[in-house]
Amino acid sequence: MRPRDWAPADMGAAAAEWLSGALLPGGRDAWRVDRPAAAFTGILFDAVQIPRGAVRGQDRGEVESCFQQADVDGAVIADPFHTIYYALVAPGASQGWDLYEFPCFGPSHSIPMPPPHRADPPGVHWVLSPPDGPETLCEVEWVLELIAQMSAS
Repeated sequence: MRPRDWAPADMGAAAAEWLSGALLPGGRDAWRVDRPAAAFTGILFDAVQIPRGAVRGQDRGEVESCFQQADVDGAVIADPFHTIYYALVAPGASQGWDLYEFPCFGPSHSIPMPPPHRADPPGVHWVLSPPDGPETLCEVEWVLELIAQMSAS
């Protein structure tokens, strides 16, 4: 079990500034009171929805390890209210996406976006570090590998 290698204090202005470009109006206000904000997909990123039941492991270390074994090492949100994870990938990934058990949301959708410092429950939080630019999004190929591993289990 690998411990989280990032700390909420590490996620400062760069992640907040970049991610705020996708927030719906009032998003920064929600973040100021430590609540998730609604964020449009298809602008800065698309989001692959992964059901919690597909992820091996229950505790945080096991969940992180499951993602990291497929080289998914950042940009993953946990939404415990809906028992799903979102892996943030490059915009445009949703075009032609045909994995219906693992939908990829692009334009005209939104997801809950925790504040960049929110690394732990309760509520919507970052399982793996939030992105601070397009280069820190999940690689689509890695997410597809993760899905293949989950489907084989």
